[in-house]
Amino acid sequence: MDNQRSDQNTSSSNVDLDECQKCHLIEKEQPVYSIERDLFRQDDSMLQSYYVVDEYNNDSQPLVRCVLADWGCLEQVAECQLHDHYSSEIHKRCLLASIHYHVMISHLDQDPNTQTDVEQSTIMMSDTDVASSSIKCDKTVQSVNELYEKHNKLYETMAILTDGIQTYLDDTTRLTNELSNIKPIVDTYRQELMKFKQSEQEQAAPVNEIQMNQQIMQQNLTELSQIIENVQSTSYDGTYIWKVKNVRELMLRAQSKHQPSIYSPPFYSSPTGYKMCMRLYLNGDGIAQSTHISLFFVVMRGEYDVILKWPFHFKVTFCLLDQSGQQRHIIDSFRPDTKSDSFQLPKTQMNSASGIPKFFPLSMIQQEGSDYLKDDTMFIKCIVNFNDFPKLMLPYSLSLNPGLPDEVQKQMINSELERRQQQYNQQTIGTSAPKCANSCA
Repeated sequence: MDNQRSDQNTSSSNVDLDECQKCHLIEKEQPVYSIERDLFRQDDSMLQSYYVVDEYNNDSQPLVRCVLADWGCLEQVAECQLHDHYSSEIHKRCLLASIHYHVMISHLDQDPNTQTDVEQSTIMMSDTDVASSSIKCDKTVQSVNELYEKHNKLYETMAILTDGIQTYLDDTTRLTNELSNIKPIVDTYRQELMKFKQSEQEQAAPVNEIQMNQQIMQQNLTELSQIIENVQSTSYDGTYIWKVKNVRELMLRAQSKHQPSIYSPPFYSSPTGYKMCMRLYLNGDGIAQSTHISLFFVVMRGEYDVILKWPFHFKVTFCLLDQSGQQRHIIDSFRPDTKSDSFQLPKTQMNSASGIPKFFPLSMIQQEGSDYLKDDTMFIKCIVNFNDFPKLMLPYSLSLNPGLPDEVQKQMINSELERRQQQYNQQTIGTSAPKCANSCA
């Protein structure tokens, strides 16, 4: 009986010991299960503690509870002061405690040996291996302590990083403040620059207006000079000598068809007579293109057309003057077709041109040393025969000095005409006298 009681006491003692060891193991396991239950809930708090630093702003907001309140940071601050609060020592200590907690839990979850040991200690606990489980628990605690020591270094590194982030935030704040101070200066400079540009534009406006007026005046002066030159060179006796300058350039423009033809200044049959001009194709026109120069006569609308007789029927003579002094002028004439619209009463500024397409070969103009082209200039004379001027007198009239007054030239032409007429009459009388003597005999 005593032995049986002793066995029972021993058994009871073993059971009590077993239960105490289990309690001790459970007490060790309890933080592990407690940690696992709170893991996900605390993760959000830890992440929020990082992200909230970047979401700092200066707006005035009500008091809020710190995200690390569960870790002992119980201070309530305004949202605009969260940045300063997160830099406080108490918040940093709570943050490090939270990080330490989550890192330890993370490594416990990732260490299969530790997790297996804890599970085996919980599930396979028996009367015979309580001591062994206790040893394993001690190893687990030792492993956790080693992890704690390892991660202390990580915490120190994170503390350094936190200080670096804080320095970065401080620099950002400082630069923001400096930028805020510089911005008004930049805005002031920008406004002054705009005022300067506006002032410059206002000052440039009169200058531009003056330049524009000068251009207009220059253009008007050029036109006026041309008008004066035309008036001075205008003829009122039905003859006109046209001085054509820059012939080679005009030929190139005619060949490229940029300016196929040019017009002479107008001239008149009398101060109240017909208004006329010449039209010159320096590369030819129609069938004469690229082979001859073409020269045409144009009847223009005049101020006295309604009192003049139409159609225009007077003979027209063109003459390309020889500039060598040898009087080898190129002369050609035509009579107007009175049925053509070119010689009817003008209904527009000018009638269609009519004349001589193949007036003179281009090759003779373009050859080197041409007598008809000197200093890139040639002279063309137009004569409208209003008094049936004899064709034989044309060479004589063209041989006269153009510098002589028109009246003098006319007197000389009339004198020459009378001389030739008398000479002709004398020749006629001398020829008829012998015939009369023979008949009388």
